[in-house]
Amino acid sequence: MNLLTLLQATATVAQMAGDQTQDIAQESYFSLILKGGWILLPILLLSLLSIYIIINKWITLNRVGKKDSIWLSRVMELVVEGKIDKALKFCVERPYASAQVIAAGLKDIQLSESEIEESMQLEARIQITKMESQMNYLGITASIAPMLGFLGTILGIIKIFYEIATKNSFTIDTMSSGLYQKMICSAAGLFVGIVAYTGYYILNGRIDKMVVHIEKDSNEILKAIRNYKRSMETA
Repeated sequence: MNLLTLLQATATVAQMAGDQTQDIAQESYFSLILKGGWILLPILLLSLLSIYIIINKWITLNRVGKKDSIWLSRVMELVVEGKIDKALKFCVERPYASAQVIAAGLKDIQLSESEIEESMQLEARIQITKMESQMNYLGITASIAPMLGFLGTILGIIKIFYEIATKNSFTIDTMSSGLYQKMICSAAGLFVGIVAYTGYYILNGRIDKMVVHIEKDSNEILKAIRNYKRSMETA
């Protein structure tokens, strides 16, 4: 019975020691980050901005760039059957970028084929501009965040050498402690820059694929409109 009690007490003490060690480690990491200085504040704001844009753009692109072959087939059937109003309504009700481009062409179906194609191209440029909105902020963050980190490090090094010159004393401990604290700025800036650049690259690739998808759908609808207009002329 005493042995069991002793084992339980030992386990409790070990758990408490582990929790305390974890708390100390977390506290030390947090305090270490704070030693980076005020330059970490704009880097933190840039990181929050990048994360927001990446998540927001990913959700938006998923919504407007959804591939729906059933929807496209139905629109083409309605155009071939001459039910332009229903086809137009079917497109307007969809949030897809391709649907808005096709709707622009169906609205001008009474015009010539070149004018219809021009209307669709204009709407396609508008949709692409919407998809690319806020992407420049990611590019700016990818460039500025590392530079801010390097700036914080350089300012810290200048401060260290200034203190050495004014106090006329040099110790390895003072030098190394000051350097590792200021190198935090460079690490934070590089990390934020990598996140922003990765998000920029992935989202741009997604947009390029969506542009190709819009062009493909537009060409399919243009063929259907062309056949419809020819059938109307021969009727």
